[in-house]
Amino acid sequence: MGVIIWAGVPSTSVGVVIERYPAQPGPSRRLEAIQVPGRNGDLLIDQGAWDNYGQDYEVYFRAGAGHTPEAARIVRAWLMRPQGYQRLEDSYDPDFYRMAYYQGPADIENAAHLFGRMTITFTCKPQRWRKDGEQPISLTGPKTIYNDLFPALPKIRVYGSGAGTFYIGSQWAEISDIDGYVDIDSELQDAYKDTINKNATLTLKDQNFPTLEAGENSIRWDGGITRLEIIPRWWTI
Repeated sequence: MGVIIWAGVPSTSVGVVIERYPAQPGPSRRLEAIQVPGRNGDLLIDQGAWDNYGQDYEVYFRAGAGHTPEAARIVRAWLMRPQGYQRLEDSYDPDFYRMAYYQGPADIENAAHLFGRMTITFTCKPQRWRKDGEQPISLTGPKTIYNDLFPALPKIRVYGSGAGTFYIGSQWAEISDIDGYVDIDSELQDAYKDTINKNATLTLKDQNFPTLEAGENSIRWDGGITRLEIIPRWWTI
């Protein structure tokens, strides 16, 4: 029996059973096609991003004689109570998770007043995040990290004191004031320590936050930096 884990709550907790193995949809690349007079074909502008997509699950739940409306309310609450993007996991792809939202409507078929059947459609961000990418990688000296997926936007905790610079391949980030540690979040494009903003202490090559590119990433540092802790955020589509 397959399980959906939606916003941290498994489908089994509300009696929802997946009827069949779900399809594996994926995102579309975000392209703009422009027709130029007198020129064959289209001119393509690649925006370097992907669109959201829908993930369907065909499910049913048993309710017992005369209890389908009550069970349907419980299922709807499980789906509709979480707001905004939430974590979506399932037992068919256990090493990955996605960020998704559920808009509804939660239309439920009442079958013989004994059980309900429905198709749940989550709207997913294009990334499939690998769960081991949530685990920090501790570096006490120079090291090469290999990324076999798409370019990743890590969160990097830099430990040390004073000023220092760290390098990832040809990229670099210089920090003028490290007081114990500072966090550099490439996804949020932000530097901070706890609730204190540290962007003014950070200088970046070409003003780009560090990326773990596909392939080998050689990492080293100098100055007052003593070690790094990297949450890589590996992902694919």
